[in-house]
Amino acid sequence: MVVIRLLIIALSPAFAAAEAAADCQADETAASLPHDTIKILSLNIAHGRNTAVNQLLVSEKRTYQNLDNIAALLEGTAPDIVALQEADGPSRWSGNFNHVAYLSEQTSYPCVVHGLHSSSWISSYGTALLSRVKPSTSSSIRFSQSWPSKRKGFVIASFNWHVEPLHVPITFVSVHFDFTRKSVRDQQVREMVEHLSNMDGLLVLMGDLNSQWDEEESHVRMLADDLNLRAFSPEDEGLGTFKETDGKRLDWILISPELEYRNYRVLPNVVADHFAISAEIAYSGLATN
Repeated sequence: MVVIRLLIIALSPAFAAAEAAADCQADETAASLPHDTIKILSLNIAHGRNTAVNQLLVSEKRTYQNLDNIAALLEGTAPDIVALQEADGPSRWSGNFNHVAYLSEQTSYPCVVHGLHSSSWISSYGTALLSRVKPSTSSSIRFSQSWPSKRKGFVIASFNWHVEPLHVPITFVSVHFDFTRKSVRDQQVREMVEHLSNMDGLLVLMGDLNSQWDEEESHVRMLADDLNLRAFSPEDEGLGTFKETDGKRLDWILISPELEYRNYRVLPNVVADHFAISAEIAYSGLATN
């Protein structure tokens, strides 16, 4: 299986973007995105540690087993697009192998966009998007430095979606926001909005935003408002994603108003300290809020 490893490591300490072109072999990918609904899934894979306190305490063998469980979840649910966060390249603290490449090799997702937003002597990780279909464009963006916490960022992959009789551009994003400070998340929202607000077509934003909808100054709500995106039942209970389904809802899928949710689930499988979220989205063509 051909694996596209787009490991984008910007050297500037400021907000930076790097373009990258995917190169999936045609005979190893689906011809196009599904014509009716697109299945999507987002998961913070926690550096392959499952629910252990720290990945340094997990053996290489156990890390492979933990990733095998994630691969089984992906194959069992069969999303068309997968968004990953805390996704490691070769790192001393998590087995010293590329977790995203390994997941691609163990599943039916030959196309990988992997941004390494934080790199040091012990770790190299970021966010990723997996797909069966070759993106038309892709890029990796690192947020501004947020010392002493690790740097975060997002990756982007765009596709041409054939929705009879239209060809609609649609862009998917996998993002991870800082968990330590509100001021850092404020800046990350501003940088993300600056980068995404002028993009053409539909937008699907997925990831660990470390923010809840009902907070006084909710970063997920800011992002939805500023980019004109919708969340699924944002005030409903029982959609928690961090450790307990009735706990904090930190992981989100936000979609353009021309899209609609056909279903939405928090998956009960314990493969990390966050639960995966999945949805089916369809094109409605009606830009209503």
